[in-house]
Amino acid sequence: MKNLIRSAFAAATLSLALTAFASAAEVETGAIDIGQLMPSAKGKFVEINLSPALLKFAARIAARQEPETAELIRNLKSIRVNVVGLDDSNRAATTEQIEGVRRKLETQGWTKMVTVREQDGGDNVDIHVKQHGEESIDGLVVTVLDKKGEAVFVNIVGNINADQLAQIADKFDIEPLRKLHLKIEAKKKAKEV
Repeated sequence: MKNLIRSAFAAATLSLALTAFASAAEVETGAIDIGQLMPSAKGKFVEINLSPALLKFAARIAARQEPETAELIRNLKSIRVNVVGLDDSNRAATTEQIEGVRRKLETQGWTKMVTVREQDGGDNVDIHVKQHGEESIDGLVVTVLDKKGEAVFVNIVGNINADQLAQIADKFDIEPLRKLHLKIEAKKKAKEV
């Protein structure tokens, strides 16, 4: 009887340890879970989740015409995008979720790279990055509460090189990414001094 109990306890302990290890391995550095966003009664709701397999497929498609884009995509592990229309039914809860994610990022060592606060109910934007050394980042999170009545959450996970980010920003004229690259470069130069 003692051997049976001991064996059962050992098996349960091993099973629990393996489950915990597997769960920890699934969470990528740079990934943030925002939870489930609640759609408004009549508003827009978009949710995009791109897995590593889909990103590799996209990189193969882009490789011939956009090699810089393909290289950036090849280094990504996941992309999550949520766009939620806001109205009285979900505005308070969604705003709290976005603000909660921002607080979580700051307590977990993410760097706030861009902050935009427009007056009179204008756009409210934060861009955070999880740096990996001085040359790349492991994650990028964009949170937006905009004046059009939408909340946006973007989480890009993977090895994102600052130079690649600049090339993509210039090629596709993406101003926030261009500003992000400039801030990363300024930070890098400040550390060299």
